[in-house]
Formats: sequence, structure tokens, C-alpha cells
Amino acid sequence: MTLFKLASLAALSTLSLWLGTATGATASASFQATFVVLESCIISTQSGSASVRCQHQSPYLIEPQRSSAGANVLSVVF
Repeated sequence: MTLFKLASLAALSTLSLWLGTATGATASASFQATFVVLESCIISTQSGSASVRCQHQSPYLIEPQRSSAGANVLSVVF
């Protein structure tokens, strides 16, 4: 391509972008992203009751269970 053709192409591209934004036209795009959230929780027990404190307030469920030996066990599910 000659220099004139390259300059014309660049000018037309810029003009079309400017006209598109001047008239309020919008464009959309989509992409896939993966996020990893690291969570830190402190689980403490006193007198058979458990408390859970998580850094990012993650939901959890405390379920009392019995072990195979018959001992009381608290299971914390995140």
C-alpha cells in the first residue's frame, strides 16, 4: 500500500470511531475470567459450642455429629 492509502485508511477508521461515539453508539464484548478467592477462617470451641470467624464473612454451617466411637463431633461446612 502506498502512504496515501494508509493515511486514508487510518483517517476513515478514526472518523468512523468518532462518529460512532458522537451518536451515542455503544459496543459490547464478553470474555471469560477466572478468579480465586482465598479465605481464612478461625474455628474455636468452648463448652461444646463452636464459633467461626471468616475473613470475608463466607457462609458456613455447623452440624453436630457423633463419631464412630460415640464422641460428639462438630462438623463445619463451607
